[in-house]
Amino acid sequence: MKRITAMSAGIITAMLALGMTGQASAMPNHGPFTLAEGNTPSRLFSGVDQYRLQVNGTSNVTIKSRGMNTGGGGHKGLTAVLRDGNGNIVTQTRRNGGDFTISRQLNPGEYTLEVHPNMFGGGAESTSYYQLSTHIQ
Repeated sequence: MKRITAMSAGIITAMLALGMTGQASAMPNHGPFTLAEGNTPSRLFSGVDQYRLQVNGTSNVTIKSRGMNTGGGGHKGLTAVLRDGNGNIVTQTRRNGGDFTISRQLNPGEYTLEVHPNMFGGGAESTSYYQLSTHIQ
């Protein structure tokens, strides 16, 4: 009986240690991330994320968000602010829910995209994620 209790205690200790390690690795990192042609990895709605975009020549740039929810329902919504290299706002979305699309002709330079999740609404039983799709012509 003591042997089973000792093994159970060891297993529980290991499970707790792994759980804490998993939580530490899931801590949010809000960037700046690199934004390039194609799709970004999925990100958790956890705060304002920043993406750096380098535009090498005058280009038509389209950035679209796609929100997902693990509970099967709609996500809480995203808004975005695109800033130039001096921090000036180039454009921003004004939506309070759903996905966003930014479509602009940009001059060469470095830009920062801020993605703002709506943290209100939704149930505790679901988790919202988003992905960005960028097209540069």
